[in-house]
Amino acid sequence: MYRNSFQPSGNVNTRRRYRIVLILCVIFFLSTVALAVTVGSNAAFRTNTVNKLNQRTRNAIGNAISEAEKLDGSVISGTSSQLGRVRQNVYLAEQLSSMSVELSGEDARLIPLSFFSSNRDIYDTLDDYDQLVQGGVSNTHDLKTELLNQLYNLQHYLSEE
Repeated sequence: MYRNSFQPSGNVNTRRRYRIVLILCVIFFLSTVALAVTVGSNAAFRTNTVNKLNQRTRNAIGNAISEAEKLDGSVISGTSSQLGRVRQNVYLAEQLSSMSVELSGEDARLIPLSFFSSNRDIYDTLDDYDQLVQGGVSNTHDLKTELLNQLYNLQHYLSEE
């Protein structure tokens, strides 16, 4: 027998090692690229979602203002339903803001809680207005002005962002 016949060549093992390392590097590179693409598309989706929520919140407040401006300074037959539509749009804006927080965290809050939990918030004004309407009080001009001011403040806040 020849003395070197059963020893593997060092050159062949080195080539195999390089191939394995090269294959692992290619797999690592491709997985990194795939992860980067996924993260990028998730960030774009999140940004698009927050922008859409913000836009819909502004639309809801705009609709609430439109309905509030239609209110007459006195009680007429459609006043209660108009107040209901104002309340519905304000509630929609509040829920959209909450949804934004649930999706993206507290930093994504569209409307601060102070608009809905202060001493005299929009809901308090709507409740008082509705009570006057139900009671048949003829002059509701002051509450209409207060409601519109609150809605304009909210709209102004949303437009600054």
